[in-house]
Amino acid sequence: MEIRKILYRKETKLVTLLLTSLLIATASATVYYSLVMQSTVTTQAPEVKFVAGNDSNEAGATGGDLTDSWVRLGSLKAYPNVTLTYDQAVNISCTGANHQIKLTHSSITDGTDAVSNFTSIKFELIAANGSQVGTDFTYNNANGDNNWDSTPSMDYITIHEDEEWSVKVTTTAVAGAAADQVIAIVINLDIQ
Repeated sequence: MEIRKILYRKETKLVTLLLTSLLIATASATVYYSLVMQSTVTTQAPEVKFVAGNDSNEAGATGGDLTDSWVRLGSLKAYPNVTLTYDQAVNISCTGANHQIKLTHSSITDGTDAVSNFTSIKFELIAANGSQVGTDFTYNNANGDNNWDSTPSMDYITIHEDEEWSVKVTTTAVAGAAADQVIAIVINLDIQ
């Protein structure tokens, strides 16, 4: 019996020693593995920005800050059974290198009676030569109900250095549209 007790004590000590060394090895590995990263960030004016177009006053375009990185078109109108076009509601200027840009949907008023007063609201990018660039970006309500049919999408297109494009907005309301119906639209101009 004495021999068993001695062996049991040695085995216990050996297992304890192994577990302790594993714990130390694991802790040591995490301590010796670290990375350092140092960064500096500098502000600068955007190379692609919004600038006034010929119809910006009629569209109620107001900018947000000195860099013109956002714009609000606060006076767009839609008349019953009429298509109204703002050829240059706002322009997009590229002052730096070539960039990829596209319009993306952020939000639009949906599920309210106001939507049923509209047929479509279309945004197009127009190059300096007057041709449409890329696909149009259109919110449709073909059913005439309280919901838009789908959210539009656009692929990236290249705006070149020193080019200025226009954002053309076309609104169409249904015949007999009620007055003072408001739709709030937020669209992003994504830049790569």
